[in-house]
Amino acid sequence: HVWLVGVATLCLYAQRTAITTLQVRIQPESHLNPPQISLQFRVSPDGSSDVISQTESIAAWVRALPGQRIRLQASVLSLTGPAGPISATALRWSGTLLRASSGAQEAACTAGTFDPTQPPDLISNWTRSASLTCAVTFSLISNGALPPGSYTGTIALSLRAE
Repeated sequence: HVWLVGVATLCLYAQRTAITTLQVRIQPESHLNPPQISLQFRVSPDGSSDVISQTESIAAWVRALPGQRIRLQASVLSLTGPAGPISATALRWSGTLLRASSGAQEAACTAGTFDPTQPPDLISNWTRSASLTCAVTFSLISNGALPPGSYTGTIALSLRAE
């Protein structure tokens, strides 16, 4: 019995002096809805029934590391009219902030014209983990120069912290 008590005491002593370390690693992550947008426009022969704008709600959530810049970018994958492909420069966007959690209160939805060589940022000044939603209106820049007919396009969205 003495031996059993000695082993139990030793085990109890070992348990009391053990050091336990818990390491939690929180990885950056992001969620974007939708990741891609299909555009559909119509230019009428006399301009009386044109549909040259389309508004989409884009929701983003990011958990970033301190000091990272959060970027939501859009790339024109395709833009086609009745005569075939047209340049991304015939498309512009304008964003309005609908909702933002505390980490994105300083962020702003942007506006501009697409550049086929570099995807634009649809949001500026976003530097902390948060969620936000923008209403983004995509519009054909027609100026009466586009031939009548149907126009379709695809926009790819990407969200990342860097």
